Amino acid sequence: MAQFKIVLIVALLSIVGLAKSNTNQAILDSAASYYSKGQFEKAINSYEQVLKNGYESIDLYYNLGNAYYKSNKIPWAILNYERAAKLAPSDEDVKFNLELANTYIVDKIEVIPEFFLNSWATGFVMILSTNEWAILSLLTFVIGLTLLLIFFLSGKVWARKISFWFGVLLLIVSLFTFNFSRKQKWLIENEPSAIVITPSVVVKSAPSETGTELFLIHEGLKIKVTDNRGVWRQIKLSNGSKGWVKETDFIVI
Repeated sequence: MAQFKIVLIVALLSIVGLAKSNTNQAILDSAASYYSKGQFEKAINSYEQVLKNGYESIDLYYNLGNAYYKSNKIPWAILNYERAAKLAPSDEDVKFNLELANTYIVDKIEVIPEFFLNSWATGFVMILSTNEWAILSLLTFVIGLTLLLIFFLSGKVWARKISFWFGVLLLIVSLFTFNFSRKQKWLIENEPSAIVITPSVVVKSAPSETGTELFLIHEGLKIKVTDNRGVWRQIKLSNGSKGWVKETDFIVI
């Protein structure tokens, strides 16, 4: 009886999942149709509906970004291109469209020069997404263990030498890629990036309306969120400037 209930539950979940998948695909097809006809607002509504259904993908964020771009809603286009880039950091189409959208940003913030080794290391870690680094770590770990197993079982000297050194090498690679995944996840969780969506925002020196006005930023700018106090969030710009804005002034990528 218990086994029957488990089978029934699995079957029902499969049916619900399939129905949801079909529904999302139908909405995506209609969104593509709206986009091709130049009905960008309808396309946006359709893509956003799929996101609300809990589905996300590189193509979904990319196409939604394109629809926002065509609607001249640049901050929202940048937001979705950035979300696509988070899933696929090396995608050339995403990078190109993101760079194009960024040319419309009012604020041109100079980046603080960073020691080249730190800059290189951070850039390298961001080549792949957190999940891609994790998958690569798992694959190299499994292959490395397999080669070490061959080392212990093989009776041929040349096979033992090759399997041992390649196995050790892959285990080291697995350790590094695991750390890359963990570091990227830490950066995303502890200092998340966000896009300003309010047309213009006065950045304050303190989390209060009475705080001193430090500087002005505009929609579309990418920022880091470093702290929070109630409805206020401390932000950091790429030039190192810090201050406080309200949480409603931006959306986390």
